Amino acid sequence: MRDVLAGFPDQCRQGIEIGERFRAPAMRQTDELVVCGMGGSAMAGEVARRFARIPVFVNRGYTLPEFVDERTLLVAISYSGNTAETLSAFAQGLDRRIPSLCITSGGKMRDEANRLGVPCVEIPAGYQPRMAIGYLALPLLSILAQMGLLKIDVRGEALLRALECMRALCEPEVASGENRAKGIAEALFGKVPVIYGTADNTDLVAMRWKTEINENSKQAAFWNVFPELNHNEIVSLAKPELVANQHVVFLHNSHDLRENTCRMEISRGLFARAGVACTDVRADGDDELSEVFSQVYLGDYVSFYLALLNQVDPTPVRLIEDFKKELEQRLKLREGIHD
Repeated sequence: MRDVLAGFPDQCRQGIEIGERFRAPAMRQTDELVVCGMGGSAMAGEVARRFARIPVFVNRGYTLPEFVDERTLLVAISYSGNTAETLSAFAQGLDRRIPSLCITSGGKMRDEANRLGVPCVEIPAGYQPRMAIGYLALPLLSILAQMGLLKIDVRGEALLRALECMRALCEPEVASGENRAKGIAEALFGKVPVIYGTADNTDLVAMRWKTEINENSKQAAFWNVFPELNHNEIVSLAKPELVANQHVVFLHNSHDLRENTCRMEISRGLFARAGVACTDVRADGDDELSEVFSQVYLGDYVSFYLALLNQVDPTPVRLIEDFKKELEQRLKLREGIHD
């Protein structure tokens, strides 16, 4: 995991190059993008949603939405190529003759795409899916840019510069007192992290921090967004004894709306009065893409150091693998009963 984290800037550079070499599908009109994926693969769809010029729907399930039609671009993303939910939705799209492409390192998805002549972006294998976000998200952004569907530049100079700077601040050789990620991990140790972002901005970063803490650090974590959380979750402070072990992380960047910045300031004061510890995390970078990815990268390092504090190996996710095996067995059993 340490080596994968250190190699993330290079992964992102390669991801951009893979996308630039891929020829985007020709479509007369593209009204919306539907990204089918689960877990780390679905996160690529969240990145696309953040930067696309058209509506993006991230489909986390077995079935394809009814609104999908010939003016929808369907992108199926499965790092392994064997994700059951994604394969199911992808097959439905092909049956309905929806313009499609896929992003994968191999598996059933690559085989099916090659058999049917569906454009397939093949990315390097050998990673945990959640740690391949550079390979999964950046080719998609490059393809959307080719199609004129992206509102940012993805040439990557600012992105790579921001990631290299973040690595220099967070690598293991940097002492705790000067290491941003170690400091945040130490603050979160023994607590229940609650990560707050803002809608249509740092919401995907908050989700990413939460899921990386779940998978790498092997512990509970939660996320939400402003302004929505001020309409419900904030009322939990009426019972401060039940949230005393939370540690709230507020994610900031230069694209926060003034209204949401004010909401975060007020909410921080409310948490402080309830005795809930808070940490503010500000993004680095010279543009929107570098701010988002550098904050994601920081969260990945935080989850790594939190795993070490929890005395767990951050790489394997045995519970997920065991769950998939039991699910497969039960489904086969039920299929046999119905037959």
